Amino acid sequence: MTPEDLLQQALSIDPPWRVVEVRDNLGRNQIDVWIGRSSGRGGWFFGSRAAPETHPLAWRHINVGQARCLVHAPPEAADDDLPWSGSAEQPFTRALSRQIADLFREGVRFQTVCTMLDIAVADLWRFKHGLDHGLAGLSGAPLPAAVADEDASDVPAAGNPVWRMLLDGAIDIDIRMLGLKLLLTKLREQMRLITDDEVRLLKTHELRRYFVRYERQLGHELAQLKRF
Repeated sequence: MTPEDLLQQALSIDPPWRVVEVRDNLGRNQIDVWIGRSSGRGGWFFGSRAAPETHPLAWRHINVGQARCLVHAPPEAADDDLPWSGSAEQPFTRALSRQIADLFREGVRFQTVCTMLDIAVADLWRFKHGLDHGLAGLSGAPLPAAVADEDASDVPAAGNPVWRMLLDGAIDIDIRMLGLKLLLTKLREQMRLITDDEVRLLKTHELRRYFVRYERQLGHELAQLKRF
């Protein structure tokens, strides 16, 4: 079995797409994978010797073992809901975007995400900016529910509609803690721009995490939330 065939299976690349080239000499601890699609005329474009000139897109993908993985594919791959491709404006594939979003949902700090996944700070900022300003979404399976801290806290559960109502401005509460006022103002501004349901869900988790972290100091605010 060739390296191309192995990566075809490892990256879950299905026909009409296939791996046409693999290189491991373009960066330290890095694998670059070129993916092509059947032309329907018995050949493969992009990556073959006779391929027409085209400017491929490149996305950072989930690591292959301990190596970074960069996927190169024709622009039309961005239009398909494929785990190994991403939008033309974003630096990550949909699969890696999902992994990063799950870490954010769990409250993992920005710099820690960069270290864990060996991601450049600039690329992660670009990704997060796209989410926060409604310029990017998270397609695919819904985010898994967070249950680890639900039983140990009096803060309403992550799935409670009170969080969405508070972020959308459907309800208001009297807030005494300045940090919460600033956070809620920022999140409400972001929610006005975000249309993707899963990104909006990330914002509800972000708000709830603040309440869990400062639960002892937010008794006044929590008492109001429990009325809704």
